[in-house]
Amino acid sequence: MANFFDNLKDSISKGAATVNQKANDLMETNKINQDIKAAQQQKDADIVKLGQLLYNFKKNPDGVEPDYDAVIADMDSIDAKIDSLKKQLQDLRNEQVCPNCGSSVPKGTAFCPNCGSKMPVPEVKPVNPCPSCGKENTPGDKFCQYCGTPLNQEAPAVETAPVVEAAPTEAPVAGEIPAEAPVHMCPQCGTPYNEGDKFCQNCGQTL
Repeated sequence: MANFFDNLKDSISKGAATVNQKANDLMETNKINQDIKAAQQQKDADIVKLGQLLYNFKKNPDGVEPDYDAVIADMDSIDAKIDSLKKQLQDLRNEQVCPNCGSSVPKGTAFCPNCGSKMPVPEVKPVNPCPSCGKENTPGDKFCQYCGTPLNQEAPAVETAPVVEAAPTEAPVAGEIPAEAPVHMCPQCGTPYNEGDKFCQNCGQTL
């Protein structure tokens, strides 16, 4: 009986931690979206300012030509800030951008479900690489296993992601038959796909 209550307490604690993490992610997402909105409003104001400067100069060409470059440089800085915020948002949502159509796609997807383009494979950096032959070595090795060259760089620490258990789901009411969503399968490779996808995320087959 004691083990039952200990396991129940542990499950409740893990469930609460999961809920708390999701709440923090939601708050961070909202903050980033607000920052993107504020930056875009600032850029819109610069566009209006740039147009006003150009209009005034065209109306009075004998005057001193305004400094357009300063406004354009400010707009470029805002664009860089927006791109950085969007990258943070994608990392928070575990998404990447399709290089062809710009759609947000879950990381690890082989093909874009919107346009069918092959998604880029992220570059995997070698672990404890040898400075001479470039081959990987076991973390902690002091000499290369292949050519004997001393490994001067400290091997990076390998972190294991914490295992997060899903919160317990409620049991269905007696006599109630749960509705099941239809499962769509790719006719080429059999991989399930979502309603509205135009291309298979696994093999690129047109759906």
